[in-house]
Amino acid sequence: MASEYVKTICFECHSRCGVILEKVDEKLVGIKGDKDHPFSKGYLCPKGKAFTEIIYHPERITHPLLRKGERGQGQFEPVSWDHALDVICERLLDIREKWGAESFAVGTGTTRGVPPFLHRFMAAYGSPNYFSPAHMSGGPVSLGGIMSMGFIMSPDYGLSKCMLVWAHNPDGAWPGLYNAAIRKGLKNGAKLIVVDPRRTPLARKADHWLRIRPGTDIALVLTFLNIIIQRKLYDENFVENWTVGFNRLRDHVSEYTPERCEEITWIPARQIEEAAVMCATIKPACIGPGMAGASQATNAFDLNRALVALGAITGNLEVPGGNPNYRSPTGRRSCYGTDFSVMRNLPPEQAEKRIGLDRFPIITRASGIPEQLWKAILEEKPYPVKGLGLFASNAMCSYANSKNVKEALSALDFLLAIDYFHTPTTTLADVILPPAHWTERDDVEDLMMMNYVFCQPKAVEPVPECRDEKRILVDLAKKMGLEGYWNSVEEGLDYRLEPIGMNFAEFKGKGSFSKPVVYKTYEKMKGFRTPSGSGKVDLYSEFLEKQGYSPLPSYTEPLQSPISTPELYRLYPLILTTGGRNVVYYHSAHRNIPSLRKLSPDPQLDIHPETAAEYDVTDGDWVRLETTVGGVEIKIHFNDDIHPKVVHAPHGYWHGAADGWQRLNINQVTGNQAQCPVTASVQTRSMLCRIEKI
Repeated sequence: MASEYVKTICFECHSRCGVILEKVDEKLVGIKGDKDHPFSKGYLCPKGKAFTEIIYHPERITHPLLRKGERGQGQFEPVSWDHALDVICERLLDIREKWGAESFAVGTGTTRGVPPFLHRFMAAYGSPNYFSPAHMSGGPVSLGGIMSMGFIMSPDYGLSKCMLVWAHNPDGAWPGLYNAAIRKGLKNGAKLIVVDPRRTPLARKADHWLRIRPGTDIALVLTFLNIIIQRKLYDENFVENWTVGFNRLRDHVSEYTPERCEEITWIPARQIEEAAVMCATIKPACIGPGMAGASQATNAFDLNRALVALGAITGNLEVPGGNPNYRSPTGRRSCYGTDFSVMRNLPPEQAEKRIGLDRFPIITRASGIPEQLWKAILEEKPYPVKGLGLFASNAMCSYANSKNVKEALSALDFLLAIDYFHTPTTTLADVILPPAHWTERDDVEDLMMMNYVFCQPKAVEPVPECRDEKRILVDLAKKMGLEGYWNSVEEGLDYRLEPIGMNFAEFKGKGSFSKPVVYKTYEKMKGFRTPSGSGKVDLYSEFLEKQGYSPLPSYTEPLQSPISTPELYRLYPLILTTGGRNVVYYHSAHRNIPSLRKLSPDPQLDIHPETAAEYDVTDGDWVRLETTVGGVEIKIHFNDDIHPKVVHAPHGYWHGAADGWQRLNINQVTGNQAQCPVTASVQTRSMLCRIEKI
């Protein structure tokens, strides 16, 4: 049989690189990077190369499964789709009748284009309780930008002359989205500043690598601001005409001298000064905050507000090579567009029942907070939560304090899981449904795609009996008699594409659609669209002040540290940071794929050799790592660049060991109580730990 080729978008992670698939006799046999893709430029990571291993893996779930026996025993029997949907329909209608629609919640992990369909489903069902990991991944970055300037801070690396990469390792996360642009910027002579406790591959290329003490990022930004203001290196015209509260910010940051910042962050004062001057005097400059690295802190919201202030006073907002205001061509119908918002499409009295809205009213209007959900399940406050649907979410390994997550999931009356493979989370499910792979479904991709929207056409029919999650929701809505839902997947995709004047059939012929980036939109639209209504960048936010929050970004010492808890530090004398991205895997997924496991079989603890010698351990030894929350087993990996008092542990490991979710999963040692007061972010990037040789 002759080969056929399909041009599409990969979704083994959120970079969504352009790829060309090869198929023979309706079976996929090859993949290569699409050199014409505007972002990835032909790049293909190990996950993308392993796509056929994932699709045709013998362990892939290929039939709906119904639990038999006690929950947690992992015993299931295959059933027909009709029977599985009947069971789900019956349980969801029963929950709504007995407890109210709000007593059923849904959560997503790797979204695979499902959020618009899932949001609309929940609105039709009547529940406001949609949850995602946004508070730990991108939420604080987005919210810090929206609250301060009305849009999300996204970097234009390719045209930049100075790149400030903050808590972000693009080689491990989003490589297909950013690396080509970073290479272009460097080739054109751009300067590079990297803020990270680890010397990442990008940090090795940096003019300044600022090896920061985990959890002290805001102190560094405030010091940058102070240096720039004191030396009058700021953009006077932009500050005077387009910001609010500059004088208050000036006074607020005045105490953050380079010398004080060195004491806090462990970065030499001279290096701090040089980096601050560089990002202020070389134009244009952009700031690239990590979607996770800049979000997983107890003061994540203030960190991102401070980064916006830095971009603002240096005059780098909405300019080429700075931080443009990218607008998705699909607008209100983008992946998380307001047209799909559960909160906007429910009666106000029902929307106000969203769990966590009382404590975290700003971020919870966009997405529910999982930690608040676990609490509500276990305490039945503010009301009982009886059912939960998890779409591509291995919650037991992905969220902090895994024991608490398992306890909550075990307390449910009904748990639906939709995933390619069995995970620690699916063992607790009542029903498991097998989703189609990204090569087996049609979709529209625009989340974080700047000014582009991409088509992801189905290349082959799903492996029997797998089914597109979007179709699952369409079928379930019909069976439940929910009003106002789409009659087909294509109808929903057509609806998403209306803003660009195409239906999905037409879009498949195009492959992608983009709109030119418009710069300095605040001049054309009479100001910045901030919640305060000032029309300017809110360096000092009266809106937040009225809500009971700090009007200025402020530094607070991590809840566990040598400074805030010296007695605990004597017992746990190492600072642990977790979650650095590994390009081989996507969070806790792909762990059973042979070619990927060969590249990264075990979790490794980055530790300085001198520190390891103090504990009589050497490279390759297994140790037990403990925090005040719990302990895990992890393999020593020498790293000469990491600070002797700091260690780093990756996340997502669980496969390949008996009870691996307990023994190898770093979220056994992370707590979920210390939360950012605005975004509910959990501190997983700075805690105290100790190790001992096994």
